[in-house]
Amino acid sequence: MALLPAPLRALPLNSFAGIGAEPATAAFPLADGRLSPHYPTKSPLDDVLRLVAPGSDEFATEKHAFEIGQILRGWSESFRDGSRNATAAEKFLDESIEGARLTGSKDTVVRSGFGLEIIRRKFSGDVIARREGLLRELADYFSSFSRIETAEFEIVGIEEQEAAPLSVRAKIRYDIVGASVGKRREERIGHWLTQWKRHDGGGWRAMRWEASEETVSRAAGPVFVDVTAHALGRTDSYRNQLLPGVDHWRTVLDGACGIDVYGNNGIAAGDFDGDGFDDLYVCQPAGLPNRLYRNRGDGTFEDVTERSGVGVLDGTACALFADFENNGSQDLLVVCGSGPLLFVNDGQGKFTLKRDAFQFAKPPQGTFTHAAVADYDRDGRLDVYFCLYSYYLGLDQYHYPAPYFDARNGPPNFLMRNTGKGKFEDRTAAAGLNVDNDRYSFACAWGESGESGAPDLYVANDFGRGNLYRSNGDGTFTSTSTEAGVEDPGAGMSACWLDVDGDGKQDIYVSNMWSAAGIRVSEQRNFRGKDAESIRGLYRQHARGNSLYRNLGGGKFKNVSVAAGVDVGRWAWSADAWDFDHDGHSD
Repeated sequence: MALLPAPLRALPLNSFAGIGAEPATAAFPLADGRLSPHYPTKSPLDDVLRLVAPGSDEFATEKHAFEIGQILRGWSESFRDGSRNATAAEKFLDESIEGARLTGSKDTVVRSGFGLEIIRRKFSGDVIARREGLLRELADYFSSFSRIETAEFEIVGIEEQEAAPLSVRAKIRYDIVGASVGKRREERIGHWLTQWKRHDGGGWRAMRWEASEETVSRAAGPVFVDVTAHALGRTDSYRNQLLPGVDHWRTVLDGACGIDVYGNNGIAAGDFDGDGFDDLYVCQPAGLPNRLYRNRGDGTFEDVTERSGVGVLDGTACALFADFENNGSQDLLVVCGSGPLLFVNDGQGKFTLKRDAFQFAKPPQGTFTHAAVADYDRDGRLDVYFCLYSYYLGLDQYHYPAPYFDARNGPPNFLMRNTGKGKFEDRTAAAGLNVDNDRYSFACAWGESGESGAPDLYVANDFGRGNLYRSNGDGTFTSTSTEAGVEDPGAGMSACWLDVDGDGKQDIYVSNMWSAAGIRVSEQRNFRGKDAESIRGLYRQHARGNSLYRNLGGGKFKNVSVAAGVDVGRWAWSADAWDFDHDGHSD
């Protein structure tokens, strides 16, 4: 629809559901009738939208999870309205409910110091009969909060017990954040094991409520304070361009500029002018210029994009500051979706685009998503590894990962060796990095897994397994993902190296995707029922969140993410490590 003669308010989806379909009430008035588009063929979306309603496919328990989830969301909203008691739970707790005691628990201090206290709490398991008793327990449980800011309840497992009357078991993950007595910050994370029954009126009532253990984190006050407005608020570009957000610009900019919905654009920090203060380079979607903010040294920044010559308009995935010419000045590598750009620093705060800096042996076949820098061959010059992904290919064409759980039809990545004077040559094949180089790569990270002294490479891949390339110490690599135990399938989107246990060996953390719905569905007996259990396990792993691989030595790693409590990162685009509380351990 290019032209509409009257103001738009809202257009229901079903107004386009069929040829000439006319809803009973117009969503908006038109000056001379209704617009009813006539499609030449049935939209392929129709079959998809038919399955949108939970439980409309073979996973009937998703309907139950949705309905109980609605009840839990109502409970959550009661906390946000300022209530910190449990009276709202009375609506869905059955009169005869049995529940576990939530007070009189056993607390074990995991750590205390440097501004943080972490407690692992085990509940007694004593059973309380009837609703009044459980309501008192819940009231006591929440009484230590003076204010609750977040109360999230996610059903991570559901199983039907009886068909008549309908009853289910539901495992609920809770995350409660707020201010406790004494103005301390507190967060509680744990699981409730519950049973629910649908009553004759159609509503659900909880019949059993058990708690086993939870993790409690406390801080004396806010750990981080948002200073963005103070740091950037004086710049016009921050107020007029960054603050409105991508959603705003998608409604304003012409779609032909290529602005997209992902918003996974990076940021780089580096001292480009050598004054001792880190500056910021902010990457943006297509149609919005990247911004370079110079650090004034007083906690504020000024926009120097135009005079520095780095206002790139192409959609940019990430950027890196690094001294590629070994002259003491940090150059800027800008990784656009269409390819990398190298801006050489003249040492006076200005950059010049180095044309044809990267000589690829074969034309890149996908969209550039990430880059990582290291001197892989130890010749004293920084080299670059690029990740690529395959998105939209053209009109009504998408490049679908196949198979979903272990895609091997992605575009190849590249290793570019720095030959000096801002020139890079393709050494992917010569370095042995074409092995398993056919995946959907989002990010990469250099680290050291062994004792060779040369950097190894980890690549986080979407729709499949990660890659670990161990350096042979001579400028070549060996793919050791399987042997090392670091190729769990998942939606890999970022990775970093860190020493989590202080044993001197670098471990690997991979950010992924944690999905409550994905966990629920993949655990169902009828999920991929015709596939082997090994294949079903790959699907289940895909939704289970982030992975922390502990370095065991000898080239071996072990996934310890669940035991370490770092698996739930939601939809995690990025990961990094640093000692934020100055206790000597990487966080």
